[in-house]
Amino acid sequence: MSEDVNIRDIRRSKSSNQRIVRLILLLVGLVFLAGSLYSLSIYVLSYLAGLDTVAAVSHEQTVSGFAWSFQREYVTYTDRECILIPIVNEGTRVSKGLEVARLNFLGETRLNEPSNRRLYSPVAGIVSYEPDGLEIINDLRDYQLLTIVELDKLIGPTETAQKATSGLAGLIQEKVLSESRGTGGITADAGSETEQKPAASQTSSPREIQSDNVAMKITDNLSDCYVYMRITSQKERPFIPGDRFTVKLESAGEGRGIVLQCEEISVGWGLLFKLENGLETLRHSRRHRLDIMLGVEESCVVPLGAVVMKDGEIGVYVAERNRAKWKPVMIIEDRDGVQVIEGAQPGDIGPGDLIVTRPWLIWEGMRLQGGLS
Repeated sequence: MSEDVNIRDIRRSKSSNQRIVRLILLLVGLVFLAGSLYSLSIYVLSYLAGLDTVAAVSHEQTVSGFAWSFQREYVTYTDRECILIPIVNEGTRVSKGLEVARLNFLGETRLNEPSNRRLYSPVAGIVSYEPDGLEIINDLRDYQLLTIVELDKLIGPTETAQKATSGLAGLIQEKVLSESRGTGGITADAGSETEQKPAASQTSSPREIQSDNVAMKITDNLSDCYVYMRITSQKERPFIPGDRFTVKLESAGEGRGIVLQCEEISVGWGLLFKLENGLETLRHSRRHRLDIMLGVEESCVVPLGAVVMKDGEIGVYVAERNRAKWKPVMIIEDRDGVQVIEGAQPGDIGPGDLIVTRPWLIWEGMRLQGGLS
């Protein structure tokens, strides 16, 4: 009887041990299966991530700002109230000696009224009947009397159609006013019909003007052209006197300029330069939006989608020794299907580096198995 009990105990113990062994084997198998599935998923994810070579692109460094162009301007003022009768439209280019307008002092708007004074263009230039307050800046001599800060203050009121009449600006205005009434300004001569120069057909509307107001000015578009520009995007001085650069005007091509002055102002930097060649459009109007090219640098181009957000900053994953490494970047420009970028720190990323093109399920240090896309 005791032998039967011992046999049953032995069998029971053996069965329990077998169950434990089977359970251990099952757990080991599940661990190996989970590891295999994990490795397989990592392999698939890393293979699907895709790799591509960072390409290089030339990127222009530019500064932009609003600018005002100036040339020699011949201005005439009225000595009493009158009606200005334009003969050519404002903005029209005229040749030297062409009759441009007449001043009528009887209040009649008839072109051939006996009291009319005839105004002729002393140079080949562009006609303007609406002053902008900057007629007082006549040529480089006037610029040399002004600092950049004073020039910026002078331009300020013109942006709200107010004419500057005090301080140094007022002194320049008085000088130009006296010159315009002497031999240096536009002649206002009653003349005779036989002395008239050929005139264009009348296309503008008469307008009344007060005494001592600008009646007309001619911008000499063959004289030197000077440009004052505000640059607000630069923290450090972008130019020094004597620097030469390329200046661009949208839809008008490009020209070359040389720096005369560059000084700090309240809104950034004030730049005064002389237009050396090109950009004839600058000579035909006063205010412009200009781009100045500082130089060309090499930037990196990556496929669209390679740049992702991580912990509040944008960056890319670069393959280093078959491992994914996170690199913060800055986007310079979006183009068709690609993005122009640069590393947050110099040397972080460059042309020829391998970059992850599909980084959605990639993390720092992950082994990368995929080949080039």
